[in-house]
Amino acid sequence: MEGSSLLCSARRRDGQLCQATAGPDGKCFAHSPALRAKAQEARRQGGLNRSRSARLAKLLPQRLMPVFDTLEVALGQVYRGELLPQRAQAMASLAGCLVKLLTSGELEQRVRQLEERQASANGSRPK
Repeated sequence: MEGSSLLCSARRRDGQLCQATAGPDGKCFAHSPALRAKAQEARRQGGLNRSRSARLAKLLPQRLMPVFDTLEVALGQVYRGELLPQRAQAMASLAGCLVKLLTSGELEQRVRQLEERQASANGSRPK
């Protein structure tokens, strides 16, 4: 058949034939014994990239990553009894203020940019 590829000859855990495209050894990336280490690493990386902290890291502004990392460590320290909860609460409160300040500054910058674009489109100067 034109345009079709050979399918992997392995069976999935549920007993069905694998539907992935086969490589030179007749097995797909996930089933090939020669690629087992690479497949395991890819699965591990996939799990890491799907984790909550990985998704959060993609959403969080780069400037706030050190704050997140510090609070994450502090959480573990409180859990293990290595950090007083009052100290962690103070850290969290300060971090909340920092986030509000950064968010406010970013919003102000965006508004300014929008006003400049609008003024430019209208042929006038921004306020």
